[in-house]
Amino acid sequence: MTFSINTNPTAMAALRTLSATQSSLSHTQRQVETGLKVAEPKDNPASFTIAQSMHADIASLGAVEEGLTFGQATVSVANAGALQVSNILIDINEKVTQAFNGGLDVTVLQKEVDALLEQITSFATTSTFNGVNLLDGTGADLDVLTGLGGVTQTIPVQDLTLATLGLATLDLTDPAAALTSVDAAETLIGSVITTLGTAANKLDSQADFTQLLTDKLKEGLGILVDANLAEASAQLQALQTKEQLGIQSLSIANSRPQSILKLFQ
Repeated sequence: MTFSINTNPTAMAALRTLSATQSSLSHTQRQVETGLKVAEPKDNPASFTIAQSMHADIASLGAVEEGLTFGQATVSVANAGALQVSNILIDINEKVTQAFNGGLDVTVLQKEVDALLEQITSFATTSTFNGVNLLDGTGADLDVLTGLGGVTQTIPVQDLTLATLGLATLDLTDPAAALTSVDAAETLIGSVITTLGTAANKLDSQADFTQLLTDKLKEGLGILVDANLAEASAQLQALQTKEQLGIQSLSIANSRPQSILKLFQ
């Protein structure tokens, strides 16, 4: 058997094996620590690139969810205000109908109706969420972000001012004309409630879909980059044992050239 103190193939082979084991051990340990099998580009360039794109979509969907939440809240406030106006119109209709009775004091009824009309104005001007009012007819239509790529849903602004409702001058001394005006106002408020209610339903459906899409993207991302911790933990123990054996093997290989010293004894 030939020995050399300059070249030790056995030690070199043991060192290569130990280095490979330690590299695998480092990779597996990182999986256990991070919970990811693809944590950086070198782990799997293709999967990492796809994962980054999915991360971007999930972040963008977060912005969409914020937009939908704002839109839902704004429309909800407008719906509440429109409903109150509708209820007041029912009360006004009752007062106007009472005005047909000759024995009642129309002046008293007029004061009650005027007070109710003031409430309509109050509801129309104060149904505001974060500075957006969909009932006073003065603002622009509301564009709500509903999807990736800047997809929006437009909520048309409504006008529930007394002038638009045709109730700016409601004179109970002519109950027939007053009743005609109130009926027209009730038709208008019915259209407003339908428009806002439909918009609210669409926003709710889109919010549910956006949440579902976000969950599915996260699920897919997990399949792509998450590590199997049970498998990684078992592999970690195996590699740790293999590393210890590799160190012992390298130690034995390094000690073999020392046997040459026996030839000089």
